[in-house]
Amino acid sequence: MAAPGDLVLVAISAGPDSTALLHALAQLRPILGLRLRAAHVHHGIRGREADLDARAAAALARKLKVPFSLRKVDARAYARDHKLSLETAARELRYAALEAVASRCRADRIATGHTLDDQAETVLLNLTRGAGPRGLAGIPPIRGRIIRPLLDLSRAEVERYLKAEGLRYRSDPSNADVAHTRNRIRHQLMPALRRLQPAITSHLSRLATIMRAEDEFMSEQAEAAFASVASCRSNKRQVAIRLDAFTALPPALQRRVIRQAIANIKGDELDLDLERVEAVMHLARAGRTGAVVELPGGICAQRGYEELVIRRASDNESEAVSNLEPRISNTQEWLLPIPGELCIPELDLRIAARPSRSKTVPTDPARALMDAEIVPGPLLIRARRPGDRFQPIGAKGTMKLQDFLVNAKVPRAERDRVPVVLSGGRIVWLVGHRISNDAKVTAGTRRTVRLEARNLS
Repeated sequence: MAAPGDLVLVAISAGPDSTALLHALAQLRPILGLRLRAAHVHHGIRGREADLDARAAAALARKLKVPFSLRKVDARAYARDHKLSLETAARELRYAALEAVASRCRADRIATGHTLDDQAETVLLNLTRGAGPRGLAGIPPIRGRIIRPLLDLSRAEVERYLKAEGLRYRSDPSNADVAHTRNRIRHQLMPALRRLQPAITSHLSRLATIMRAEDEFMSEQAEAAFASVASCRSNKRQVAIRLDAFTALPPALQRRVIRQAIANIKGDELDLDLERVEAVMHLARAGRTGAVVELPGGICAQRGYEELVIRRASDNESEAVSNLEPRISNTQEWLLPIPGELCIPELDLRIAARPSRSKTVPTDPARALMDAEIVPGPLLIRARRPGDRFQPIGAKGTMKLQDFLVNAKVPRAERDRVPVVLSGGRIVWLVGHRISNDAKVTAGTRRTVRLEARNLS
């Protein structure tokens, strides 16, 4: 993890794990030939308690003769501006602050106090979120210049060390708040699993080690597959994927090629869930030419005749429009995963789909509730086409969309801008007007899908 002469920046919160880490590294400093520096990130969340944490961290560093840095961030404002949970915002800002301090002091490594228990909890947390091999690989011992020297030690071993060395530390009351998912896993799920299997913590850690090796192997295979089917364009702002070669790949490699293409443009894979990846795969295999899937970070995937182009949604907009004249073309389609959200400027539409258990039918015409078993994702969004028919809820039979819009007194100039939602090739919602009778919620409905549409303007 570190070589003699390395400068290691130790992240210290003043809690038990980071206190033990800084103290242990300070004792090992002459043996390992390391240089140390400590850094504390004040998230601006817990008021006076956070101030006391910062003072305790500085005091410990001073006692151990370790240079100390304090960085203050505003996690609440960041969470609000970026529409993140407070926990996620704090984590992102914390690592960004640590990287900034490390760069300024030219640290070779950044050490954090994650333990074996943190590893087990992370694997379980990712499992509940439906993660694949990368998520089940948990916390890597080394990622970039970040190292986790305590990752093979249990929380109980860390506590014994603190007691043996007579070390005092601060406790964060929010770690006991079971309103947070991780805390529910720590305080409720893990104790129940230990009663079933006392060695569950080490077993989950071993699973992470195995999955990390599997993921590394698959990543190598994916890099080779990406090189064979994809090419970067426009100074790496677009990735073009040859459809014939891509669809011949195994699904496991298709997913990774898509993730790599998005990461090449966006810079990371954050907020990229499996549903979005599956929607892009469906687009490649069965989508219409011109169909679009919106992705996180202002990225989109658009299907061409022979290739799939993943790009920033704002890039080549004029080119895309000129190739699909008129601007509101009935050949354009957009795929909406469930859960998912789309912005479609061509239809002046922002539309979101979320799983639900509610059976209360909304009265707002911009919202719709449908039977999830009748309306599986991904949904297809487009403008109306000649010959379109559907059976509005409450009607005895099907009717032409044209006739419905005329009867609803929708002005002729606006009819082509009314979004149409389809599932399995059937129209299930004429946005802002009526859902299909086929998709309605009944007494036998077990799960529902809630859709909400709003104008962008």
